[in-house]
Amino acid sequence: MRYRKGCIAISDEHDLPVLLHIRNSRAITLNQLHRLLAGERSGVHRRSVQWRVTRLEQAELVSRMTSSQFFRQPIYRITTLGLGYLEMRGHTLISLPSTGRHILNETQVFHALELVETRLALREGGLLQSWQSELEVTSRNLVFYGGASKDYDALATLRTEEGTRRLALEYERTIKSSARYREIREVLNADKMANAILYLTSNHDVSHVLAIELRGVKKTIGVALSEDFRHDLLITPVMMISPAPAVTSFGEFLQHAALVTHAESGMLLPAL
Repeated sequence: MRYRKGCIAISDEHDLPVLLHIRNSRAITLNQLHRLLAGERSGVHRRSVQWRVTRLEQAELVSRMTSSQFFRQPIYRITTLGLGYLEMRGHTLISLPSTGRHILNETQVFHALELVETRLALREGGLLQSWQSELEVTSRNLVFYGGASKDYDALATLRTEEGTRRLALEYERTIKSSARYREIREVLNADKMANAILYLTSNHDVSHVLAIELRGVKKTIGVALSEDFRHDLLITPVMMISPAPAVTSFGEFLQHAALVTHAESGMLLPAL
């Protein structure tokens, strides 16, 4: 089939997954995108991914971010046109409509990239069954809970020897104010989406503040360094937040997460 000059053909099998990953991740490097796609389907070559992204960029469905100057490779995000195209194909997110004015602030790039690395660590470590990004979690909350539940950075369904577990993930790059942490404690105590939350932090100072500020939350909360998690995964030291803090491994921490039944797993948003 021939297309008129200037028209781009979007492949359901190859191009749509690229667009969805870029949208749901908010910001993603070419290497991260290749690793995600290669984990889903064998035979995905980096050069092919780069060619597809270049086509989508030329069609203005995705764009490069200026933050790319800090990295060896470009960083991509979805555009308003890209969101509109996905909506036309039935891939709508209430949390990020094409009619909105704000897609992603440059200051959020590092946060987004770190979450992609977390997802890759879980997938390449053989633990990840499904992953809901913040945008997907927020959309679900808006539909079913009117926005009253916690918009976690991610909800992950993980495979363990004891069964499938559901875990909420948060990445804390900088320290917030005491007033903000007070609000977070209230939201977490009211939330019913997850009973176990793992906070990944950028450094020990942030971990120390979280250990103090989140002690009043009636959930199982663990804190670990993000860099350690990406390298050590199951043996990563995790500080349990409680009146008497204790250190365990991520593998042991997972035992505190809720078991997911087959029926419950079917209720989750699909991993994209």
